[in-house]
Amino acid sequence: MKISNSDYIAKGLTLIISGVLIGFFPNIIAWIFYIIGGIIVLSSVFMLLGGVNSGMDGTLAGSSIAGIIIGVIVLLLPRVISVGIPIVAGIVFIFYAISRLSRLFKSGEDKNLNKISLGFSLALLAFGIFLLFRPFAAGNLARIIIGIIMILLGVFNFYVAHMINKRNKDSAPDIIDV
Repeated sequence: MKISNSDYIAKGLTLIISGVLIGFFPNIIAWIFYIIGGIIVLSSVFMLLGGVNSGMDGTLAGSSIAGIIIGVIVLLLPRVISVGIPIVAGIVFIFYAISRLSRLFKSGEDKNLNKISLGFSLALLAFGIFLLFRPFAAGNLARIIIGIIMILLGVFNFYVAHMINKRNKDSAPDIIDV
């Protein structure tokens, strides 16, 4: 029985294109938010101005103003995300590292295992502090790593599609003689 590999090819293309855009074009995500936010603000302003000229009721004015506020929030969202996510992740990593360290000092495990766990806990604590105090640098590093991972996943999907194609060539036909 033959298997279709078109899904893997489509996923591979999508992942590679997205990975390149996210990993190596840093402002592409911010521009998408700016374009969407600008469209929301402009359409809401035009709706408000058109409603004022035609004698609108309070519902249209309220929804226009709400649309303008939502558009401004969407415009500000890239900065909030680029700073907020690393700071929250840094706080989570710091608390997790502290809990691991306290559990490590309370337990009576193997000394070699304690050294490894201590090393990972201290590295996690250092990374959490780095995220907390350098959110922009950490966000850029995370963006590049995510882009590279997406490219690698896209290449893997192409490999799976190639193996499916190879298997389909070697398979028997779907004809069943009775």
